[in-house]
Amino acid sequence: RFLCLCETSRPRRAECGSAAAMGEGLASYLGQSFYHSSIVPLLLLTLLLAWLARPSTSEAIPPGFRSFQIRYLAGWCLCVAADWLQGPYVYALYSAYGFSKHEIAQLFVAGFGASMLFGCFVGSLADQFGRKKSAIAYCICYMLSCSATHVKSFWVLILGRIAGGIATSLLFSCFECWMVSEHLKNGFSGGLLSYMFSLMFTLMYVVAILAGILAQSVADTFDFHQVSEGSPFWVGGATTSFDASMVCLVAGALLITVFWGENYGTSPDSENQGALQVLASAGRLLAQDNRMWLMAVVVASFEGSMFAFVFNWTPALA
Repeated sequence: RFLCLCETSRPRRAECGSAAAMGEGLASYLGQSFYHSSIVPLLLLTLLLAWLARPSTSEAIPPGFRSFQIRYLAGWCLCVAADWLQGPYVYALYSAYGFSKHEIAQLFVAGFGASMLFGCFVGSLADQFGRKKSAIAYCICYMLSCSATHVKSFWVLILGRIAGGIATSLLFSCFECWMVSEHLKNGFSGGLLSYMFSLMFTLMYVVAILAGILAQSVADTFDFHQVSEGSPFWVGGATTSFDASMVCLVAGALLITVFWGENYGTSPDSENQGALQVLASAGRLLAQDNRMWLMAVVVASFEGSMFAFVFNWTPALA
């Protein structure tokens, strides 16, 4: 009987030993530096602040609003997840291909430049050709950009960055335009529109955190290697985060195709204007209102600092 008790207690002792080892490993990880030890308290503080600042509304929810909310936010979350999945491994992938810092900078500038140029026209183009079609075009452009990451060729990657820059302009313009237009068309209130925007960006930040964890998981799971000797195609490693992005893009495109209706720009001032005319109108507005210049400078400064961080944070941590 004593021997039986000893035998049955062995698995429990093994489990306790395993748990103790995990606890020691976690304690060792958190004790590496101030930054490691601050993870848990900062995480708890973030969760508390997120809960206190969670989006809410005191208005009664009208019929059809929840359905509209789910249709839009599901597509938005999938499409913005595709963007966040790529961020942590853009520089790392180019570095793994052996490109110099100067060449990597050129690749980044190609994407930023394409976004800048296309951003001047994307609003009027989306109004003219349809916001739903533009959202699907975002998915297609970004899938092309992700596909290019599997090719170890500077010029193929340049084309991929240009496609990615165009996609970024579409992501942060036509999606919101579609949502606002549908919201107003359904007769929902301005208060619910504010609630929708709050929920939209709160979910975006949650998706960003989850996307970062997923990107690291898939990148660490698969080894980075050449498809065959002498082939320009590579798989695994950092490319898997772009593959995960493509999965989100396919799912997002299907959801948008099935559940979103089409809408167009109907402003009387811009309905019959082309892209150049709309751009000229924007220039006149800037010239007439100094507050527009101030807002442009503030946004440009913020975006510039963010892009500088995006480019430098990976080599800084290497």
